[in-house]
Amino acid sequence: MSGKNSVWGIIGKGFQIYLRYIHKFLMYMTFPVIGQLLGLVLIFVPVYYLQGAIPVLSGKYEFFSDPSRILALVLIAILPGLMLMLSAFWKYLVAYSALNSMTQSALVSGKIYDFPAHNSIVTKNIWNFFIIWLVLSMLFILSISPLFLILCGILLIFFTPVFQIFTFEQDKNGFDCIKRSFELVKRDFGKVLGILTILGIISFALTEIVTIFSSKAVDTNRFLAGYSNLILNLDYLKNLNNEFANYAEYGIHFQISTEMISGLIFSAAVSFIVWGYTLPLRSVCWTLWYKKNANSGSEKKAKKSSKKQLDPEIIRRANLDNDEEV
Repeated sequence: MSGKNSVWGIIGKGFQIYLRYIHKFLMYMTFPVIGQLLGLVLIFVPVYYLQGAIPVLSGKYEFFSDPSRILALVLIAILPGLMLMLSAFWKYLVAYSALNSMTQSALVSGKIYDFPAHNSIVTKNIWNFFIIWLVLSMLFILSISPLFLILCGILLIFFTPVFQIFTFEQDKNGFDCIKRSFELVKRDFGKVLGILTILGIISFALTEIVTIFSSKAVDTNRFLAGYSNLILNLDYLKNLNNEFANYAEYGIHFQISTEMISGLIFSAAVSFIVWGYTLPLRSVCWTLWYKKNANSGSEKKAKKSSKKQLDPEIIRRANLDNDEEV
């Protein structure tokens, strides 16, 4: 399959745009990605130290013998990290729409600029944005069950361009965006599945490469060993290790260790960073796919509508000599 409209044509063009504006994309995604990880650190660091300090405080000061006061102390200690994590998480959700607008900006003006203007696409239509994420969240939760895994997986494929539709067809409400997403994907299911598969393979490959190289600089067996030990002391894992010990007589020797947990935490952190920083690549590709499908054949009306979606103010700012100053 060849040509600009093919799977490889769209992914190739997506890579061109992603690499050309990579400094902008990385700049935009740094707070949503690193902010969430830093927020988690600022939550678990106080918890780690408080779990050892609270028994001492309770024994030394009568004030801390009240469980409600201990709970208040813990909440105060984790509040900064929680606020940071939630703020970064919200920005991450917003990125699913804003990155589409940035791609349109790059295609129309040749520049990416004024991040708040792209974010405003969500704030101007926030309730429909919530509706889409609510439906997606329900599917993600249902997919945890093996009974619904395949069904939810198929439905999520049909949801693939929903944020492109939300971004460029702002006259539609949340449920209309979902309906139109189904219609577009149904007409081009094979190509959608192909792009999803290739982008998934690329992201997994990048994750493995970054993990291998970063593990040479970090001793993953001791990474966050203290927190790993805290997790290992949870009753569930203790009981699990006791169950595994019963299989030793059959020659099966397996125990969950702090090194294993530490390695998993490190791998999860690296995976989150890689998938977060490559979200712009996936958004660019799906925006290109959407433009090809929504603007063809009988979609003349949608084409006219989509041309109006880039804020004229964004175009004006693109004509400034130095877009870094806006």
